[in-house]
Amino acid sequence: MEVEIRRARHAAYLRLAAAHAGPLGPALLGHPELAPLYSQAYAACRGAKELPCAGVGGEPRACVVRRLEHLAYSALRGGKRRREQEKAMVEGLLLCLGHLAQEFPPEFAPILEATRRVLEKDLQYLKGLSPDGPLPAS
Repeated sequence: MEVEIRRARHAAYLRLAAAHAGPLGPALLGHPELAPLYSQAYAACRGAKELPCAGVGGEPRACVVRRLEHLAYSALRGGKRRREQEKAMVEGLLLCLGHLAQEFPPEFAPILEATRRVLEKDLQYLKGLSPDGPLPAS
């Protein structure tokens, strides 16, 4: 059972990383019409107050994707300490998404919402509140 959960988490995070990685990514979540807006949306952000990027900004197409990829590969490994680190990273990504919701064009709300749902579901698992619930596919 644990191996299946790890694989499901890995696949969900890789899918999210791909959805944020380039102009064709939103199509993975059912929004191919957003491809022309990708460059504008992911160009830069000022950084969220609660995160280390505050004030210096970041590049969501790099930092969000890298964090999602990191979670994907971390999910394949075990260990209580690793899950605690993942929990902190997921909480940081949720803060980031809240900030990006204010920075991105409103058309990107469905992409950010789909990402938020997956992160919140995984956070429940990491907190031990959803012991058998692998992540949803989208």
